[in-house]
Amino acid sequence: MTQEDFLVIGAGLAGSEAALTLANAGARVKIFEQKPKVFSAAHKLPGAAELVCSNSLKSTELSSAHGLLKEELRLLNSPLIELAHQARIPGGKALTVEREKFSSLVTTALKSHPLITFCEEQVSELPEDKKTLIASGPLTSDGLIKNILKICNDDGLYFYDATSPVVYLESLDMEKLFWANRWDASGLDESKDDYLNLPLNREEYLKFRENVLAAEKTESHIAGEELAYFEGCLPIEELARRGEDTLAFSCMRPIGFQSHLPKRAHAVIQFRRERAAGELLNMVGFQTRMKWPEQEKVFRQLPGMEKAEFARLGAMHRNTFINSPLHLNEKLQIKRAPHLFMAGQITGSEGYTEAIATGHYAAMAMLGAENLPATTAMRSLVRYMITSDPKHFQPMNFNFGLLPELGFKIKERGQKKQTKSERNQIRSERSLKDLKEWISEPKSQMPFKNSWSKTA
Repeated sequence: MTQEDFLVIGAGLAGSEAALTLANAGARVKIFEQKPKVFSAAHKLPGAAELVCSNSLKSTELSSAHGLLKEELRLLNSPLIELAHQARIPGGKALTVEREKFSSLVTTALKSHPLITFCEEQVSELPEDKKTLIASGPLTSDGLIKNILKICNDDGLYFYDATSPVVYLESLDMEKLFWANRWDASGLDESKDDYLNLPLNREEYLKFRENVLAAEKTESHIAGEELAYFEGCLPIEELARRGEDTLAFSCMRPIGFQSHLPKRAHAVIQFRRERAAGELLNMVGFQTRMKWPEQEKVFRQLPGMEKAEFARLGAMHRNTFINSPLHLNEKLQIKRAPHLFMAGQITGSEGYTEAIATGHYAAMAMLGAENLPATTAMRSLVRYMITSDPKHFQPMNFNFGLLPELGFKIKERGQKKQTKSERNQIRSERSLKDLKEWISEPKSQMPFKNSWSKTA
């Protein structure tokens, strides 16, 4: 391939999305991925776009924040959203994928694209003038993060994250569990439901919490460093520590199962299918930093899990991110080095869909596209990242609170007061209306084609 137009560092969700978006617009791209030569503490698969903590990209409903974000990406012809649908497995109203298949599809798309050169090598030095996207993720190598922070003249920020265990279905005692999707009254039909549920009475719940608190935990990776967490994805040990019923009101909340739940149930553990065949189940919301022998001990004391076998146990890792309000502008360029762009979790955008969104957003900026409408989810997420108080900046999932105010009181639009879901639907409709108008409008001259224009 001739001289490339852009470089992309990292073939995670953000980097893969950006590389394919750039190439689909006619640009020549070289993407660097350190795997399979070098693996981080959390990655296991050799290919691109590996999902680490969960296999769900969350809700597809337009009354949900993640549903809106995915719909915007779909309208903009997001390569990874399309591939995620190809790798989709049952997961209720969520876009849940088979991890290995999704990674394989993305890897093939990158390696087979005629305008993309895929380089399996680790990068530590940054180019001095070539337009480059840094999408190396929260587990960026020491050498690269030192160079990024040197350019930013900053020490950087961090938080500790963890993954959930994955258990073999056949090792569970099915007499003590039931199949049902939360808020779905379709009945106890295994063929129709995507979640397996383990109900606990109050005594069982309190014993489980006691065991979690007593278990030996993994400490911080740097001696003496505080274990700072991302509030949107707390490990179960931290939830248990915060109060007697905090777990029961978060990842173990016993609501939405109608008559399926036993009357004495105080909490519920949910398992989500990890693969299409359903032989592997992910423990939903059970990120944990318990040491591996302790996890097996604690979980096997739960009813129905006495003989549980694990395909993967939970693990903790340290995530690094930059102080985006100080260092990035609205195009996700580093202010001190405008030829360098950043996207993904390293910027402080938290979540799978958010990583894809910031990767797509950065690619559009690199192509010279005009800014997206201020009312869109993608623009609002970036606005949060670059305008927050740098003294208190923390990772954030996209939520409806990041959108601009509507400018009118929703309850005045009809005779009855709308529900939260209906109000969110109205917000989504405004965002999508403005985005569709933006897509259909003629654009100023760009050096590359509009890869999103075919939806006009």
